[in-house]
Amino acid sequence: MVEKNRKHLTRRGFLKASGAAGAALGSAGLFFHGIQSGRNPASYTGWKTREGGDQTFNRKRFAVDSPTYEKAGEGQRVDARSGVVFSRLPGLMRYWRENRGMEGLPEYLQLYYKEHPEDFDLDLYNYRELFPKMRSDAVRYGDAFLLAEAWSHAMSAVQVEPISEPPEIADFPGRRRGFMGGDPQKPLKMKTPQKTSRLIKKIAHELGSTLVGVTRLNPDWVYSHPMRGRGLDPDEYLEVPKHWEYAIVVGTPMSWDPMYANPNYGTSEDAYSISRIVAFRLCAFIKRLGYAARPHYPGTSYDLMVPPIMVDAGIGEQARNSVVITPELGMNFRAAVVTTNLPMMPDKPIDFGVQSFCETCKVCAEQCPSGAITMGGKEVIRGYRRWHLHAAKCYNFWNSNLGNMGCRLCVAVCPYTRKSNWVHRAALHVTANDPTGLSHHALTRMQKVFYPGPDPQDYFMPSLGGKNASYRPPPWWLRTEDFIEL
Repeated sequence: MVEKNRKHLTRRGFLKASGAAGAALGSAGLFFHGIQSGRNPASYTGWKTREGGDQTFNRKRFAVDSPTYEKAGEGQRVDARSGVVFSRLPGLMRYWRENRGMEGLPEYLQLYYKEHPEDFDLDLYNYRELFPKMRSDAVRYGDAFLLAEAWSHAMSAVQVEPISEPPEIADFPGRRRGFMGGDPQKPLKMKTPQKTSRLIKKIAHELGSTLVGVTRLNPDWVYSHPMRGRGLDPDEYLEVPKHWEYAIVVGTPMSWDPMYANPNYGTSEDAYSISRIVAFRLCAFIKRLGYAARPHYPGTSYDLMVPPIMVDAGIGEQARNSVVITPELGMNFRAAVVTTNLPMMPDKPIDFGVQSFCETCKVCAEQCPSGAITMGGKEVIRGYRRWHLHAAKCYNFWNSNLGNMGCRLCVAVCPYTRKSNWVHRAALHVTANDPTGLSHHALTRMQKVFYPGPDPQDYFMPSLGGKNASYRPPPWWLRTEDFIEL
């Protein structure tokens, strides 16, 4: 009897011990699983972007040795005074006198307009007719967009201090490490370019950048004559500073629901404001290490062209509308660039199928109210083969609709610019891995069926025969009529 009880107790003890061991092992498994889960960027509530959790695309798998644009001749740098519409049109408005005509314009504008007579007609039409009509229509119809304008104004309320000194002064650390301006000091010795690149990307994410890429700066992308208000003389040829060796691309997306309600309710200022601050913060960090750094940031505070630098840095590919498509965000990405002499390991450009997709898609061109986006093939522009965007036509539409400044329709309608749900992640995977292009045709057809847009004429303001249409209805919190007595 005693022996039987001993066996019984032993068996029971064994089962207890087994249960305890199983519980311990289970707890250990949960513990280690919890550690791993805690390292997942998705677990960093409120700081997922800061952990790099939104830069999810495996770029190494799609890395290529050469960018997907094609060099077809000698590269020519852009004269920002005339080649950038945001500088050219203010110049026309500043100097235009009806009694003097083109003879009263500066020589650089005369030369440009003689080479581009269509742009002269478009710019003059914008100045003479569109501005007055927009002001008149805003009085009659603009109240509908009061909340959208208030929201955009709030997003732009925090501004950075403009760059007011030339690169040889503004770019370098001060006598006390980390202060802007003054004399350069001895930089800290970094261990390897690879480690530095990894560090800078992590810091950029921590500072608020959604995507980050690094490249060597191609001098062809620097303006030959800079924009005003950057501490440089626009009328003097800009020699590319020797310390502009590398370019770091940072940036963030615009708010998704208002972005789909363009051209009236969306704004660029939500992303612009963050990208500006990230660029200045990153410059402060780099200067603290003793290296030069200069921010080039939105709206127009650039000394260089951003899209090709984004391509070189592996952020994405330049599309039919000249905007860069990123794998994670589509075109919904507003970039800033930091030029620096901090040695880093550059990223490679990527090819995930955008060029062949844009060949057949053309949704952005079909929806463009201004006709600025070509339906045709690529052209050689300043030594590089790419699709041409007629910037003067594009900018004229900015003054042909109400609501917040700009348009952004081509961004909203792009099939790549979709929220990150499983359907669109699957579509990205298919198109990026399809060498035949068959999926491109199928997905474009699906885009037109499931995401149809208004007649492009309806996007115009009423005085131009339009209906103040937007691509999608505004989010509930931007519907002025639901909150304000009009």
